[in-house]
Amino acid sequence: MTVLVVGAGPTGLAMALDLARRDVPVRVIDKAPAYFQGSRGKGIQDRTLEVFADFGIRDEILAAGRHSMMRLYVNGEYRNDVDGNALIIPQWKVEEALRDKLAEHGVKVELDTELLDLDGTTSQGGIDADYIVGCDGGRSTVRKLLGVQLEGVSGGGDTAMLLGDVEVDGLDPSTGHMWIGNGFYALTPFRTVPQWQVQIAALDEMTEEPSLEVFQRLFDKMVGLPGVRLSNPTWLSTYHVNVRMVRKFRVGNVFLAGDAAHVHPPAGGLGMNTGIQDAYNLGWKLAAVISGEAGDALLDTYEQERLPIAEWTLSTSSDGLEKIATAVREGTGGIEAGTSPEHRQLGLGYPDSPLSRNLVDWDGPKAGYRAPWQDELRHKDFTLLTIDGVRVLVRPDGYVGAVGGPDDDLSVKTYLS
Repeated sequence: MTVLVVGAGPTGLAMALDLARRDVPVRVIDKAPAYFQGSRGKGIQDRTLEVFADFGIRDEILAAGRHSMMRLYVNGEYRNDVDGNALIIPQWKVEEALRDKLAEHGVKVELDTELLDLDGTTSQGGIDADYIVGCDGGRSTVRKLLGVQLEGVSGGGDTAMLLGDVEVDGLDPSTGHMWIGNGFYALTPFRTVPQWQVQIAALDEMTEEPSLEVFQRLFDKMVGLPGVRLSNPTWLSTYHVNVRMVRKFRVGNVFLAGDAAHVHPPAGGLGMNTGIQDAYNLGWKLAAVISGEAGDALLDTYEQERLPIAEWTLSTSSDGLEKIATAVREGTGGIEAGTSPEHRQLGLGYPDSPLSRNLVDWDGPKAGYRAPWQDELRHKDFTLLTIDGVRVLVRPDGYVGAVGGPDDDLSVKTYLS
C-alpha cells in the first residue's frame, strides 16, 4: 500500500519521513517548481524538538538554530528583553533537514507536480495511492477536492502583516529587536545565515506590497534609528490573520494535516509545530493499519485526538495575538504576554481519546499525556515500562497509552484492538 503526501512543507515532510522510516511506501508531491526559501515559521517548540530527536535530526536543528531574546523598545526607549521560548531557525532550514533525512530512506520530493483529482491524477501523470494526506497549506487543493469547509474568520486589510528576509547592517546580531509605538516592527537574526526576518504591522491599514524599499521606509518612519540599513531581500510576503479550521480531519482514506486543516495567528509560534505534531500522530497509526497490526478504526482516532488540539491552538494563538495587539495599540509594552510556557506544547495530550486507558490509579502521568521518559523510549515502537509495580504502555508517538497493574493485559495487540 502506498501513501501519497501532498505538500512538501514541514508537515508533509514530517508525515513522509515518519512513514518512510516505518517502511511504508510513500510519495511526496508539491506543485511548487522549487523548494521554499523563506524563514516563515521560524520557531521550534520543545515538543517538536522531541519529535525531531525521534526522527534523528535534533542535533542538526539545534546546531542551525538558537534560543535568543528579543530586545523590546517602547516609543523609542529600551524596555526589557523578551524570551519567546522557541528555538529560532528559518523554516527552509527545517525543511532541508527533513528532506535530507527523508532522502536517506530513498524518498525524494516530486516538485512541479500538482494534484488534480483524489484518484491520484496529477499534472505529471497518475499515482496509485491507497491513502492521501493533504499537507498542502491554507489553500489546500486536497481540502477543496474533498469539499471540506475551512470554518472561522478571515482577516481583512487591517490585520495584515508584512514579512520578509533581508540582511541588516547597524544592529547587534546576537539578539532580536522589537519596536512598539506607531505600530510594530521586529527584526530577528538567525544563527547560520545572514538573513534576518522582518515583521511589520502598522496601526493604519497595511495596503502596500512588500519590498525592500517599503521595509526601509517603514523602518525609518516607525523606528527612526539612524545607521540601520536593510539589503538583499530573499523572501517577501504579506500575511493576513485567519482563524479557521475544518471539522473533519478524515474523509475515507484521505486526511488533512497542518495548515490544510487549521490556520491561525502566528502569536506563540504554534503553526508549524502543530502541523508537525499532526503528522507525528497520524504516521504510526497509518503504518499500523497498513501492516495489518491494527484495524481501520485506529485511523478515526487521528481526528478524535488532533481536532481538540487544533481548537486549543486557534484559541491560544488568537488570545496571544489580542494581547500583542493591545500592547501595540496602547504603546505600553507587555508584549511578552503574547507568549506563554504552554506554547512549548509539553502539556498537551489526549485524555479523552478512546486510546487513553487508565486501569489503575497512580501518581505518575495519566493515559493520554506525554510520557516524561522520552530519551528512554523505544522509538518507532511501543514501550512497556514497569515503575513501582505499575505498568505503563507508551505509544510510538511518546504519549502514555495505558496504565495498568501486574495482572492487566497491556499487550500491543490488545491495546490496538
